[in-house]
Amino acid sequence: MREVTATGNGGDVSSATIDAIENAIGQVGGMKVSIATSLSMSEVTKGDKTTFEENFKQNIERMTRGIIKSYKVLESGTSPGSGRAFVKIKAVIPSYKPSEQLKRMKLAVLPLVLRGNAATLPEAGNFGNGVSSSLEAYLTQTRKFAMIDRRNTAKSKQELKGANARNAPIEETVKFGVRVGADYIVLVALNEFLPQQTQQERVTGRVVTRFSAPVAIDVRVIDIATGQIKFAQTYNNPGRLPSSAALMQYAADIGVDIGQVISSAIYPIAVVGGGDKEVTFNQGGDTVQTGRSYRLVSLGKNLTDPYTKESLGQEESEIAIVEVTAVTDRTATARLVSGRLPPSIAAGSLLARLLPDEPSMDLNVQVTLPTLPGASSSNSGAGGAKKDDQDW
Repeated sequence: MREVTATGNGGDVSSATIDAIENAIGQVGGMKVSIATSLSMSEVTKGDKTTFEENFKQNIERMTRGIIKSYKVLESGTSPGSGRAFVKIKAVIPSYKPSEQLKRMKLAVLPLVLRGNAATLPEAGNFGNGVSSSLEAYLTQTRKFAMIDRRNTAKSKQELKGANARNAPIEETVKFGVRVGADYIVLVALNEFLPQQTQQERVTGRVVTRFSAPVAIDVRVIDIATGQIKFAQTYNNPGRLPSSAALMQYAADIGVDIGQVISSAIYPIAVVGGGDKEVTFNQGGDTVQTGRSYRLVSLGKNLTDPYTKESLGQEESEIAIVEVTAVTDRTATARLVSGRLPPSIAAGSLLARLLPDEPSMDLNVQVTLPTLPGASSSNSGAGGAKKDDQDW
């Protein structure tokens, strides 16, 4: 519940009270009383002039479906200049506190689009869904973004319809007053998908069956407010697979690869602690795998593009190679493989850049644009590294 104070004006005290109530409701979650409700409340006040104040309050609560739990008139009178009535009230209104995660950058992964030859293949639909699901899961598990669902809108609308029913408790209805939109949308398009099986007869007479599924996938991150393309890349993979049964795992791996690039561009993994032989990352879960190697880089002075005068980020100097040995839900531990760690490590002073394990699986970055709002001044995780324009 939230207690708010509001004022209203009208031709008489009752009208001014209704205006004050509407203003009070508008302060909580941006809710508004509909025109129909306002007219109904006006009809209530224009009835028997001997209606007791308590009955008036009950009618107000009924007409607003319980949005106003109670209210108290603090002050009322007539404006000297206009002669109109004014009322000041204190009202108790149900409110819903949104998740703290909504303070994070809000991303939405849109359903994957099929283009080119991929649009003609029946199996491309399931493959594309696998890529989108894996990408969305990866970005969610980084715990750096508030992920907004855009792939189950039909089910969400059905749930909203039930919650907005006339007999639904107002405490449930007010939750939907804090529904938010995404700051940025991630668009993924499968342009090429060529699953094929080949057989090769060797000198020994043994027939070897090979399966491949080359793909070309376009990825875009778009600023909803301006329409600006903040990030663009084309993902190419030859897709050499042991069998056709590995196709969906292949889709999941692609989603992870794309997620790693997007995440590291905005919030690269930062070192938040460590000692002589090991360090702790500010990221864990399924986004970091044991056995993977990372380059540790220290950040230097800021660099500026001489033409655009935009920041290019900070200088990076590689100081060590580490290998992940343990992973928790939120952090990961890595041991020193080569190089040397500083005697003391301030949280965010070192970044971890993933070393590719398969050079053939390249991500060709086509566009580099300034960092997203907030990324240049916020910390990643527990005191994470300072973000800059090099991260886009």
